[in-house]
Amino acid sequence: MQNIPCVHSLIMEINAITDFKQFIPSPSESNEEFNSLISSFNSLLERLYIKYEMSNREANSLAAGSIRMVVMADVQERLSQADKLVKTSSDIKRFFEEVLGDLQEATGSKNGIYVSLDNTGAPKGLVSPNVNAAVLAELKSTASFRDRIRLTFAENGVISQNGMIGGVPEIMEQPMLLSPVQIGGNTVGVFVLLGRVEADCFSRDDITMFEQLMPDVTRVLERLDLLRALEHSNRSLHAERLKLQVLVEQLNATQSQLMQSEKMASVGQLAAGVAHEINNPIGFVYSNLGTLEKYLENLFEIVHDYELAESAIVDGDVLARLQITKQKLDLSFLKEDLPALMGESKDGITRVKKIVQDLKDFSHVDVVEEWEYADLQKGIDTTLNIVNNEIKYKAEVVKNYGGIPEIKCLSSQLNQVFMNLFVNAAHAIEDRGTITIRTGQEGEEVWVEVVDTGKGIAPENLKRIFDPFFTTKPIGKGTGLGLSMAYGIIQKHHGKIEVQSEVGKGTTFRICLPINQ
Repeated sequence: MQNIPCVHSLIMEINAITDFKQFIPSPSESNEEFNSLISSFNSLLERLYIKYEMSNREANSLAAGSIRMVVMADVQERLSQADKLVKTSSDIKRFFEEVLGDLQEATGSKNGIYVSLDNTGAPKGLVSPNVNAAVLAELKSTASFRDRIRLTFAENGVISQNGMIGGVPEIMEQPMLLSPVQIGGNTVGVFVLLGRVEADCFSRDDITMFEQLMPDVTRVLERLDLLRALEHSNRSLHAERLKLQVLVEQLNATQSQLMQSEKMASVGQLAAGVAHEINNPIGFVYSNLGTLEKYLENLFEIVHDYELAESAIVDGDVLARLQITKQKLDLSFLKEDLPALMGESKDGITRVKKIVQDLKDFSHVDVVEEWEYADLQKGIDTTLNIVNNEIKYKAEVVKNYGGIPEIKCLSSQLNQVFMNLFVNAAHAIEDRGTITIRTGQEGEEVWVEVVDTGKGIAPENLKRIFDPFFTTKPIGKGTGLGLSMAYGIIQKHHGKIEVQSEVGKGTTFRICLPINQ
């Protein structure tokens, strides 16, 4: 820029010499010295014009270079701030449009296009700030354009081409600059500049400008790629954390269920042991009652024979003493009541034996649990006998059995399900109600329904009743694991458990189980 005043001074000198020349009279051909002077003057004037032209070009070049430097500094400043504004996919599109606008400004091109590529170098998407979507779609499907992009995909550097022969659409019939964008060693896109505003082709300076700006653009894209990768990693970590949290909750629930199962198994084993120990004394008590009954019969026969022999007693004192004793002991009442007492005692012992046997059957502690065919209705009766104390004061049990076939199952686990349903039904009845048990068969499945006339379940709780630890019972009345365990057992049997409830009217649980596993 410092040469410009010198050039202006030179121009003034040339103009002054030119003005002076027009006042010089035309010399005669005979005056050789004068002609020589004029010739030297003309030669000097020509050299001055040449120097002027050279200085003018240098000044213009320096001015253009200064402008380019200012533009490049401005573009680089905008690029350094651009990636900070990118948050969404729409921001990325706007970012590419702004970068293309900056590249157009720096190189003087008419249009700019960014082409994103797949792994083979084929165009995936096109972005442009001043080319409409229809033209971009047509350009994307043009074979010659795709070939040009693939060639750039294989190259490593800026490619300059002054027009493409037979290009469609018309936007391709003009000079272009292409530069691949490489991130992590992979070519992910191509920047394309089309057409010059003030010339028919791109100059060396345009290409240099493009080459100098592309590393800055690439660095910004690399930072964006890293930010997007980091954001993706953060989302993945957040998702993994949520999954891990769910797994931990499931693990805690499973652990609690396992502890509850272990507790139930221990209680069952203890109950079975107690039942076994009780069974022995009950056995000999029952046997002794039978023997005692026979002894009493024999005694009553002897008493009867003595009564027949009363008339043969001649001793009045002995006869009077016997009659007083009979009245005192109320022998006639004893003969009627003792057999009844023996019958009731035997019936009570029989009921105790049945409870003990049902307890042993329910716990299955004396057998290895295996999949086997079992009668569900028998299991229901056994379970009802076990929980009778929970039910008899609250509800009347109504059985509507449908004569279902035996199914392959783990009977003790299904008994656990029935026990939970029966106890819950009894707890749902506030005063006095009815528990109805129905069974039936549909195709290759059997079903069991437990219907109570209790207070029902609120609609907002219906979807949560099978969740571990969820309970509507007061603190200390339930763990919230009964229905959760029941649900797991039914799932293990490849069945389903459904519930319908209406507040104030009652609840129906329906279990469907396959006959064969």
